[in-house]
Amino acid sequence: DAGSRVGWYNLGHLLWTGFPAFEEEEDASGNGGSPFDDGTEDNRIVPTNMQEAMDAFHMAIDLGDADAMYLVGVHRLTQGGRENYHSGTKLIERAADSGHGGALYYLALLHLNGEPHIGLQPCPLDEFVERLNRAVEAGSIDARFVRGHSYYHGTEGYPQNLKKALDDFVQAADEGHADSAVSAGAMYHNGVGTLKDHRKAFELYQLAGELGSEEGWTNVVDCWRQGLGVPKSEDTARYIEETMLKKTNSK
Repeated sequence: DAGSRVGWYNLGHLLWTGFPAFEEEEDASGNGGSPFDDGTEDNRIVPTNMQEAMDAFHMAIDLGDADAMYLVGVHRLTQGGRENYHSGTKLIERAADSGHGGALYYLALLHLNGEPHIGLQPCPLDEFVERLNRAVEAGSIDARFVRGHSYYHGTEGYPQNLKKALDDFVQAADEGHADSAVSAGAMYHNGVGTLKDHRKAFELYQLAGELGSEEGWTNVVDCWRQGLGVPKSEDTARYIEETMLKKTNSK
């Protein structure tokens, strides 16, 4: 009630997901679900309430919160219908005007592919490049990954530049993007755009695994099994398969 846009956004997010969120807790036996939650709404401390969540998000939007604009905008697009497409796009554009990286990235892809529901034709590639670069500059790691991918293949208006591709992948990986860590690891592993460095590749694969990538842990297992960047160890490879890789697969 004090007029905090961040407060209203956080309240909306809490009501959107509920607390605890079903996937957040594991009991002592490793099974999903909180020890005090049998999976029903009645036993959650804060049950989900989509209407109240939307009310809170709209309060945040009225106070200028770009995160709320982006979330509600994307939500409306998923609901379908011409009116939802128009209003959702307008909210995402408002978030982008505020410098929201996720919104800028979303609009870059929207303009690249076009959207017949709102009469939007695919944009020229030079416009996509400009839009994607703005999203990267605003801090979108998804946009940085896509730009790295475009530099790697020389597509979507970007010239092929393996050094720039690796730079984007490494920076996005450092900021928590699992697929970027895998891509950078593969470049170091194979010596593409850089000298081969199996140790660096291993570290990036492990980072990807820790960020939730099944492919990352699979590559870590291969490194231990073949002795690439680490001492060869079948025992360690098998242990990771039976622990970290199995845990990732179960998610």
